Amino acid sequence: MNTSNQNSEIRSLLIVDDDDSFRIAMKQILSSSGRYRVRSCESGESAIEALQQERFDVVILDYRMGGISGLNVLQWMHEQKIDTPVVMMTAAGSESVAVEAMKLGAYDYVRKEHIEIEHISILVDGVYERYLFRKEKERREAIEREREKSLVAIETFHSTLASIAQIVNNSLSMVSLNIQEHEREMRPFVKDEGQLRLSQAFAEMKQEYSVIASAVKSMLNMANVLHGNFTDANYTMRLQEALNGNLKSLQQQGVTQQFPKKP
Repeated sequence: MNTSNQNSEIRSLLIVDDDDSFRIAMKQILSSSGRYRVRSCESGESAIEALQQERFDVVILDYRMGGISGLNVLQWMHEQKIDTPVVMMTAAGSESVAVEAMKLGAYDYVRKEHIEIEHISILVDGVYERYLFRKEKERREAIEREREKSLVAIETFHSTLASIAQIVNNSLSMVSLNIQEHEREMRPFVKDEGQLRLSQAFAEMKQEYSVIASAVKSMLNMANVLHGNFTDANYTMRLQEALNGNLKSLQQQGVTQQFPKKP
């Protein structure tokens, strides 16, 4: 997180307070720094309208106003899933309101009589930095959850494919033995002029067997690469290399199958 760059950005603020003198003074102080674009509202109704019109970086919200209160505005933001960080301004003896505001998602609260308008920017910047930190943490957690889901899927895929490959390899081994056995048993019963055709027929069967065996090996190799390199930053490149290698091997097998060597 580059704090210096973020501090140089112009942040959009919404100030909501029905006390005209306080609201105007706060807007003037924050706007004069050149670091904030400030919009102010004198009621909860106008605050909701402003929040529907544009996005703000921070909302400074007075809880006690005529009509729609600050707490009502915060409740509306919660229901609308507007996650803009809110600083709730409370009065003395309104600790329960502050607690309720925090439950509804307010990032901070401050007693209005304790606010030093000249230093309000420190509070605003601190709240916004906490908001950015939380959003970054949520983003990383979401990425990690997706990575864990992918890892479980890859583990399942790898295990399943390994089991299937083992079964197929066992069957292919039996096929290879049967081909050899049948060729040995049949050869004495074939006349001399049929020996060449017999050799060609069994050579073609052996070639088919070789292509299937190579395909099974290639699939298992790809599964091993995907599984073994999932957490490696270069795993995508290695996977592509494995895919290209396996494809080339299968293409070569296909060419050999079309043009088998003479026995």
